[in-house]
Amino acid sequence: MDVNLTYGKGHLTLRLPSGIRIDTFAPAIAKQGVDFARFSSAMEESGGFEFLSGETPLFVVNDGYRRTPTAQILAWLDRFDGTLLDRSDFLIATGSHAAPKPEHYETIFGPHYARIRNRVKVHVATDLGSMAAVGTDGFGEEVYLNKLVSEHRRIFVIGSVEPHYFAGYTGGRKSIFPGLIDLKSIERNHNLANSLEAQPLRLAGNPVADELASLMALLDPEKFFSVQIVVDARGNMADLFAGSLQESFERSVAMAESIYAHRVEKLYDAVLCELISPLDKNLYQAQKALENCQDAVVDGGSAVVFSACEEGVGSQYFFEQASGWDRERNESVDGVQRFGSHKLSRVNAMTRRIDVRLHSELDDDTVRRVFYEPLADVNEYIGSRAEGKTNYRLAVVHDAGHTVLRRQTT
Repeated sequence: MDVNLTYGKGHLTLRLPSGIRIDTFAPAIAKQGVDFARFSSAMEESGGFEFLSGETPLFVVNDGYRRTPTAQILAWLDRFDGTLLDRSDFLIATGSHAAPKPEHYETIFGPHYARIRNRVKVHVATDLGSMAAVGTDGFGEEVYLNKLVSEHRRIFVIGSVEPHYFAGYTGGRKSIFPGLIDLKSIERNHNLANSLEAQPLRLAGNPVADELASLMALLDPEKFFSVQIVVDARGNMADLFAGSLQESFERSVAMAESIYAHRVEKLYDAVLCELISPLDKNLYQAQKALENCQDAVVDGGSAVVFSACEEGVGSQYFFEQASGWDRERNESVDGVQRFGSHKLSRVNAMTRRIDVRLHSELDDDTVRRVFYEPLADVNEYIGSRAEGKTNYRLAVVHDAGHTVLRRQTT
């Protein structure tokens, strides 16, 4: 029985034993896309065009690790007002991510980049000189926000909404918090994800999402306007919503769940989690597939993540901490929570329930250091796990960095 997966720049074919029950999951394909007329209507009804008139707006956009169709939105805005891009400023909300690589600028801005490049800035979470204090967070600590936000009266956020493995959903408020704040504030927020109450699809009662909402209360919502987009399995726009940052986000969430979420009534012995670009680039991003699918695995079952990780680890924060991690207590040996602690604690906690495997191009020591077990021969592994079982159930999850499996609750 053949199973075909995207892997790196090519494909991988698995030849699994017969007799295994295989269910396949993927994001849905939108019945109809979004065109200029739909965009114009959404902007007109929500006052978006009026919001952009007369001021020098700041466009806040995602980095290259999101599938946000920023370039298309800019093209439609340029069609509406041919002077807009020439009088606007642009800020890439990187959060704790590294600065975009040269090719990422073309991915984000498309053909507009040459025209606007002198007005494109990148947020750097470690550069406090580029930020100003805006208040205190739920920990009573000062939060620093990129100064460009205070220097502009009109902030236009272009985001996309999809499941996020510990914040519930991407999009909306995440472009600002953590997208444009200091690393220490990001660290405090992300360490709330040490709690497994922080889950994909969950906003209410999610400690990370609750903290993000409280941070947004530090800012004047009238300064912000947003277009939030939901893309489908093919990367095409399923729909978009325009309006205030909160309203556009909330309206997008329901659409995103219909595209990406699958409820399963019976758990699986194993899930095979396919990652596709750009989330397959490094080990830091690969965890999203595990997080999105592990809930659908039986106790003692397996989750296999397929990610070539051509860029390597992707973030040194969590990787360097791993050598000083107490796996029994599931915390750093000195008990101090640092940036990236949540990455380690969550995977380590999962390995106590299921067998967590990674098929990648990374060396085995690198994989094991962050608590995955490397897996070279997937066919042999699944064959040995299924041997002697009459009803071995396996889920193949395409685009597992976005597709979420959740056990059905009564």
